[in-house]
Amino acid sequence: MRNSGLNNSVLKQQNRGIILRLIATDKCFSRIDIARETGLSKMAATNIISEFIDEGIIEESEKRVVGGKGRNPIILRISGKAPKIIGVHISGTNCGVSLCDYRLSIIKEYRFTMKNRDKDSLFDAIFERIDLILSEYRNERILGIGLGVRGPLDVRNGIILDQADFSGKEKIDVFGILKSRYDYPVFVEYEQDCAALAELFYGAGRDLSNFVYVGVSEEVGSALISNGQLFRSESGFNSEIGHLCIDIRGRSCRCGRRGCLETYISTIRLEEELREKTGEDLTLREFCEKYKDEGPEEYDRVMDEATEMFSEALANTVNFSGNLSYIIGGDGRFFPDRFFEHLRKMVNDKIMFKGLREVGIVKSGIPNDLSITVCASAVLERVFRGDMDSLLHQGNTHFDAFPNN
Repeated sequence: MRNSGLNNSVLKQQNRGIILRLIATDKCFSRIDIARETGLSKMAATNIISEFIDEGIIEESEKRVVGGKGRNPIILRISGKAPKIIGVHISGTNCGVSLCDYRLSIIKEYRFTMKNRDKDSLFDAIFERIDLILSEYRNERILGIGLGVRGPLDVRNGIILDQADFSGKEKIDVFGILKSRYDYPVFVEYEQDCAALAELFYGAGRDLSNFVYVGVSEEVGSALISNGQLFRSESGFNSEIGHLCIDIRGRSCRCGRRGCLETYISTIRLEEELREKTGEDLTLREFCEKYKDEGPEEYDRVMDEATEMFSEALANTVNFSGNLSYIIGGDGRFFPDRFFEHLRKMVNDKIMFKGLREVGIVKSGIPNDLSITVCASAVLERVFRGDMDSLLHQGNTHFDAFPNN
């Protein structure tokens, strides 16, 4: 564990975050495991764990060994009294608010559609649901609010730059709107970045230090995990694999260019084509589940083209970046295995160093219905980084009133 140039206080906070993550993500279950994994002395690890127990964040439990002899081992786990996190998701049509724990387990959630909403009615709906959660769970400690938004977004300032989903032309200061009402830390991230963090902590990226997350939904977005951390670009804007051009004379894209990946594999585009070709009024997920083993020629033709276009974009990404691990989330996780295997094979056939390195492409390990809750990862990342104490001391940690109501 590196500690050069860090004072003892900062180093301790970082160690607290690391230990909490190891326990929360089931990487370690005992003091000995933690000391071995972190390089801390057993005494140093025990002191931090004792603090967590006193703070109601960690609890001890006996693991019963059937048929074993001697004392049952003591395991460590997140306490039910540990602080909770509020997740807020603002997307094209589907939005929601949730309360979850350190493991991103849903405690309470509300979902609603945003179609035909303006900015004021949207935030009225969000406020109503946050207020209900805070009122019902008024005795819970709240670490903060994690807000996941689809781009384009000024992440540094928490401002939505494009109002295509709203009526009006002004930019939307989502950070300022939430902070003016709630006295909690607020963190705004791209929805795909939140999803990538959730995969890193609890999903298909648990054992990976580097991977690209690709989310297929109304749009096609991406996020990069590098050396176990979310990569944030110098510009403050996220990676947009959905706007990689794979055909310069292809379909017109909302970004103003032609042939972007998103125009071939987004949920909206695939549903439109599948309904037109098959005459069936199903969602993409329903199509994929119905024809997971075998489908009509019309269905297979659409999915074959989507898989081909997807492989071009992924192969370009591999050739440019050298990244070998890819996690496909959103509605992409419902692609039938027969197309998914074809995608993996095509990508590996198209990369520059084929035969020398294998590109791994897997489906998301996070259930799709956690799309709201993964937004809490924006807060969880700070907790695991060692910022929990500053979060707990920033603003109210209990719900007392509705500020600026």
